Amino acid sequence: MTRVAFSPDGARVLVLTRQVLDGSGFPEARLTVLDTATGRTLRDRTLTDQTPGATPAGLEAQVLRGEQARLKGWNLWPGRLSVPRYLAPASRVPNWNAGIGAGQTRRVQVTLWSRPVPVDLSVRAGGALPTTFALRVGGQRVATGGLRLPTCAVRFRLDRVDVQGNRALLTVRALRPGFEGPDDLPVFVAVTLR
Repeated sequence: MTRVAFSPDGARVLVLTRQVLDGSGFPEARLTVLDTATGRTLRDRTLTDQTPGATPAGLEAQVLRGEQARLKGWNLWPGRLSVPRYLAPASRVPNWNAGIGAGQTRRVQVTLWSRPVPVDLSVRAGGALPTTFALRVGGQRVATGGLRLPTCAVRFRLDRVDVQGNRALLTVRALRPGFEGPDDLPVFVAVTLR
């Protein structure tokens, strides 16, 4: 992720990501806007370019230019960056061991306001259904399924927590088999905390 920015009232959150795609080597940039009251995705736009010399940063600038009027209407300013309250240790390449699998729970203490609060990520086996996860923040269930998850995701890890007032963006990384090792794809959970 390159940027996370909340609207001043915290009602919406903007997330920008960019990467080089596994296998093809093509650059990609993605802009996502979520509603923190409902968790709904308001906008999700992805650009990929196969032109020689295209870069992820160039595509990110292009997607921002294309969405500038919409972002202004939502009072989202990409330069007003959120400082994460939790950030998982970075890895240069996706690693299966970074995530947890079916039947496992991992707790992380995150200082949301003035004190640490437990954030629990629990992975549930899907059986005939896809593997999914549940998230709890200080006992409040904030995600229990119903999220659009990447196909074939089998392991998950809490990657980042951003907060503005009582609004939060929790980013979970979904790990799935990829071309050259696991793919590491973000899943965004936007919530109003109690």
